[in-house]
Amino acid sequence: MHIAQVQSWPEGPRYVTVDDPPAPSDSQIQLRVLAAGAHQVVRSRASGAHYSARQLPHTVGVDCVGRDEATGKLYYVFTLQGGTYAERINVDKSIAYPVPDDVDPASFAASLNPAMSSWMAITQRTTNLPKDFTAVILGATSASGRLAVHSAKALGAGKVIGIARNSATLEKVDGLDDYVVLNDVVAETDFSKIQGCDVILDYVYGEATVHLLSSLSRSKKPVQYVEIGSLGQRTAEIPSQLLRSFDLTVRGAGAGSWTIPALQKELHTLVPTMARWKLLSANSVPLKDIETAWNDKSLTGEGRVVFVP
Repeated sequence: MHIAQVQSWPEGPRYVTVDDPPAPSDSQIQLRVLAAGAHQVVRSRASGAHYSARQLPHTVGVDCVGRDEATGKLYYVFTLQGGTYAERINVDKSIAYPVPDDVDPASFAASLNPAMSSWMAITQRTTNLPKDFTAVILGATSASGRLAVHSAKALGAGKVIGIARNSATLEKVDGLDDYVVLNDVVAETDFSKIQGCDVILDYVYGEATVHLLSSLSRSKKPVQYVEIGSLGQRTAEIPSQLLRSFDLTVRGAGAGSWTIPALQKELHTLVPTMARWKLLSANSVPLKDIETAWNDKSLTGEGRVVFVP
């Protein structure tokens, strides 16, 4: 069968032929891979830059949607053992999560990883949010931000407010109850709509974060802030006085802040829940074309890239 394998970190993935996997053990299931996401963590691992992938040869991929050909059932798989860029894989049954038959495998494979960021942020990095809490998503037009709207609603938010620069795009984000358009001069943005919020999920960081938090300095209720991404800037100068001015909890959310067992537990809920959401558009690229497609940035304009064996 064929897989995508890295044999030299500078060279990137190659399409190679390997032996078929053996028959699965009693604790395993063999899946025919239908689509595997080209997420940032996948690219980082394939370059040798990620802590979880340092040995060569490296088989690319951390997740996929696959079909058990014996039963016809669909499953989602996530594993940092890697190897999902393959025609067939054997995985432990404990990390194969059933996916409804009517779900598009490519869109699901494109969406689960970005949805994971907000789901894990809320379930693992916040505490005691009130009933029908109000969530603010900074960077709501990004792929992860769009799915964060659904995560927040599924996990109990009564109101979700999105923040981004493009008003026309914000209007089209599914599920938002309100939105704030970032001004070109960020400090001139009117954040009055977010007063009374309970949790902030930040995919942008930087100057926008500082101004947003400053606008809450007179808040009379606790606010939980969770930093998830840095689409805007990697640093932010938050004045010490601001951190003392109201009941603010600051946390970060990422693979280093929660455990893999915690993720595996949450996937039992996230997978069937996400199957009901409006998923991201996917651009399906044949796995055999990975050597030319891997660094082709033009492909992302047609949806999140997934590779299809």
